[in-house]
This record gives sequence, structure tokens and C-alpha cells, in this order.
Amino acid sequence: MNQDEIYMKRAIELAKKAKGKTCPNPLVGAVIVKNGKIIGEGYHKKAGLPHAEVEAINSVKDKNLLKGSTIYVNLEPCNHYGRTPPCSIAIIKSGIKRVVIGMRDINKKARGGVERMKSAGIDVKVGVLEDEARKLNEVFIENMVNKKPFFIMKAAMFLNGCISVKGGVSKWITSEKSRRLVHKLRGLNSAVLVGINTVLMDDPLLTCRVKGYRQPKRVVLDKNLRIPLTANIFSKYPENIYIVTSKQSDDAKKRVLEAMDVNIIECNLNGDEFDPDDLSKKLLDNEICSCLVEGGSRTHGYFLKRKLYNKAYLFYAPKITGSYGAFNVAGFEAVSTPDEAIRLNNVKCKSIDGDMLIEGYFDVHRHN
Repeated sequence: MNQDEIYMKRAIELAKKAKGKTCPNPLVGAVIVKNGKIIGEGYHKKAGLPHAEVEAINSVKDKNLLKGSTIYVNLEPCNHYGRTPPCSIAIIKSGIKRVVIGMRDINKKARGGVERMKSAGIDVKVGVLEDEARKLNEVFIENMVNKKPFFIMKAAMFLNGCISVKGGVSKWITSEKSRRLVHKLRGLNSAVLVGINTVLMDDPLLTCRVKGYRQPKRVVLDKNLRIPLTANIFSKYPENIYIVTSKQSDDAKKRVLEAMDVNIIECNLNGDEFDPDDLSKKLLDNEICSCLVEGGSRTHGYFLKRKLYNKAYLFYAPKITGSYGAFNVAGFEAVSTPDEAIRLNNVKCKSIDGDMLIEGYFDVHRHN
């Protein structure tokens, strides 16, 4: 690993500190180096706060040291006036003479920092650890390119794919350590989402219960607004609950829920299901950039058959149950041949206190 890669690696590590906190902005870290020594560091902590480059520049007490230095940043410095001024201008004014970038910004509105800095006489290098930089901002890229949240399938099941015992009860299939990891995943994503049947059968709270992690927004897909006003989910943080329903559902109940500080999202229907494009747009409009979908069976089926999922965390307990009277993880029509099955790529397997976690990525080719 050469010097540029070493410092870019550090920029990426800094960016990771704000994982789950910068939506709708990307994760960005910056490192300033002079004569082989790091003189400044920073990362973007939250939308509306200073960007990583400005944080790094501000961290250098003696501004004379910036003259002739190199800044490493995993994403192209922005070139537009948004909530903050352009970072490209801040770099030019600072006296930094070399900029090393992981990847170009895919947001056309923010792009152009490379050209502006080059025209100011700065030496700019692009593409250092680009694959790692893209992986870091996979959520932001999905939001920008496909105009949808980064949807993650999370399921806990028996070895034969059942997510419940007889009657639909699905609590505590996997170990306590696996459940703790799920709570961390909740805290690292914008939202956790379930279908109304999960609320009716399991009555979950859907909060993150690991100290140091933030609370996710909680989304319930409830086309006919069947959710009971006594549901456990309403006992905490009602202002971060989002009920996705149809325009045809009970207006009086919508008003009651809104009076409880619950957010109501009216979504168009496509046949008997939510229109996936409208659902994606409205979740993004509510700054839900990444969404951990926790079921149940029909909800996973909806996301799978529409090819909405980007990634999966599949937890298997080392147990087998009968399937009659239980729910399978994927509630939609079976394929005719094994070749038609949905495949996971870049798969990793990990043992967690006797459970098996399979992590992988889906091919996303839209959802006609």
C-alpha cells in the first residue's frame, strides 16, 4: 500500500464514524498531510454541519501549515452552495496544493470540484481506493442513481426457512447475540420497516436497544390502516413512526394518529399493493436513505418480487421445524426452476453464538 492509499484509508475510517447519521448526505472523511505528517483531520458528522474538508482545515491551528499541503478525501469536494458553501472554494483559499480523491461525486448538483480546483492550479488525483470509497457510500449511490432507499432484508429463521412457529409467532428464534447485532443494524440505518401483519402478530417496539446508537425511524406498511391504537410501537417515540397507507383508508383514524404525533404517508396503489416507485420516493422524501426491512413473510415477498432489495442479513438458528402452519421467509409464488431463484452475490458467512449469519448483495434491476 503506497502513501496515498494509506492516507485515503484513514479518510475512509474517519468517514465511518458518522455511519447512519449523515442522511441525505454521503459519508466523507478528510486528512491533511504536510511533509509526511498528518496535520489535520475531519469528517462530516451530520447534514447541515460543516463538511469533512472544512472540518479538517479548521482542525489545523497554524493555518500557515496548510500552504503546500495535501488533502485526502474519499469523495470529490462539493462545488455548490447548499446548506454549506462549496468545499472546493475552501480548499483553494486554504493554500492546499494537492488533492487526492477516492471517487467523483455522483450527485450532478454537487459535482465540479475537480475542475474548479484544477483551474486554480491545484494538483488533483482521482480514483485512489475507489472500490472502497464506493462501498462506503453504497447507500448514497443507491439514493442518487436509482432514486430509492437502500433496502436491506433482515430475517431470523429456522434452517428450513420458516420465520415462525405454528400460528405465526416469530419471537426469539435466534440467540441473544444475534438479536443484539440486529439492534445495532437498526441504529446504523435510517429506518426499520415491517408490514402490518408483523405488528398484529408480534406487537414489536422496533426500537434500537443498544447504548450509543441512535433511534431509527419506524415504518409500518398498513394499506387499510388496521394498526391498533394500543399497539406497543406507540408507547415510545411516536414522532418517529411513519405509517404508510392508502388514500382510501380511514380519514378519521389518520387524524387520530396525527394527533398522537405519528406521521402518515399516503402512497399510491398498484393493483392490491403499494406502488414501489411511489413508496421509494415518499420514503426518500422523509430522509429514509437506508431501510432495514424486518418482515414479515408477505412484506419480504413484496420487496423480493419487486427487486427492491439491495442487501440481506439472514440469521439462521441451528433448529428445524415443521413448515405446516408456519410462515416461510419469502411469501410469494415459488419459481418454476432453480435457475429462476433470486441469487445473493458477494456472500459472507459468520457464526454468532451458534447461529449462522449470511450476508450478501442482490442484483437490483428495477421492479417492473
